[in-house]
Amino acid sequence: MRVRSQLQLDNTDPLLRPFLQAEDEAEAQRLLAQLIEEHAQPLVRDIARSKLHVARFAPSDDSSAQEAYEVCSEVALQLLGRLRELRDDPEPAPIANLQGYVAAVTYNACSASLRHKYPERQRLKNRLRYVLNHDSRFASWEGANGMCLCGLAEWKERESSTFSPGPADDASILALAPSLRHSPVRAVLDALFSVAQRPIEIEHLTRLAAKVWEVQDVRRVEIDDPDGSEVWSKIPDPRVNVAAHVERRMYLAALWKEICELRPLQRVALLLNLHDASGQDMLPLFILVDVARFTEIAASLGMPVAEISELWDRLPLDDATIGRRLGITRQQVINLRKSARERLARRMAKSWSNKGTSGLAAKK
Repeated sequence: MRVRSQLQLDNTDPLLRPFLQAEDEAEAQRLLAQLIEEHAQPLVRDIARSKLHVARFAPSDDSSAQEAYEVCSEVALQLLGRLRELRDDPEPAPIANLQGYVAAVTYNACSASLRHKYPERQRLKNRLRYVLNHDSRFASWEGANGMCLCGLAEWKERESSTFSPGPADDASILALAPSLRHSPVRAVLDALFSVAQRPIEIEHLTRLAAKVWEVQDVRRVEIDDPDGSEVWSKIPDPRVNVAAHVERRMYLAALWKEICELRPLQRVALLLNLHDASGQDMLPLFILVDVARFTEIAASLGMPVAEISELWDRLPLDDATIGRRLGITRQQVINLRKSARERLARRMAKSWSNKGTSGLAAKK
């Protein structure tokens, strides 16, 4: 453990100070376990239970419970790594609010899981966010517990309880659904807020709107062999591969460093359209593995935090939209991103030859 300054300790959450200052490694391990079990794990589970709508957290045949368990495990792994890093190296920015940091990491992990599991629901959520942020009658804002709330603009400045739909509310909304099914987003928001009469958490609002428009995500499993003899061999091992996780994080850290050295226009063209082969936005991955902070991503894009926050759920952007933002043509955006990918491939090949790739190529 390296010596850290008093200023760094003053800027660190008091809950973390005994762990960071422990002289004995065994005592540090005990305090670390206590931090995770008493201060982090309950909050992680509360947030995951609310966001992922599950009652328990354990590996099981229930896919929702299994996914929640995996999210909580991923968050715990990330927290352990971050706290060990703080103890071993005082240079990284301190964690001034442990509960806030845990909540942010958990919300990001839950959002990533939901985006993967419910792509149609995510598209609907993006449509709702766009109207909430562009119609002066509505607003979205961060509540005291870190959740994204939305409602009428006049509700933003007053303290009030949030709306959690129950069976009676579902019945009221379903009764409205036939008349709203072909209505524009603004009309549906007006109706839902009229029923609620108080702010609604964005995930609840999305579920209500999904009932109105009958939006559903159907998950299909493709099986090549008719008798199913190869199915079990294709199921991945659910245990965490720590070595692979560490190597992936190292690769992403190196990749982020190279991205930050791109020319500004190349960087923007790449990051605003960064996605995997299925079209899923991959920019949050740098945050989820603690390679880059949200503020660092905003700075790399040359955007205020408020602006990138507004864009976040609409990513990845198409080339025409990026072109309008940069004041260039769609083809110029494509050319910039192609140049960026080629430079990254060359630079990464020098230090990561024979290590494969992480699947992060922004495929055109």
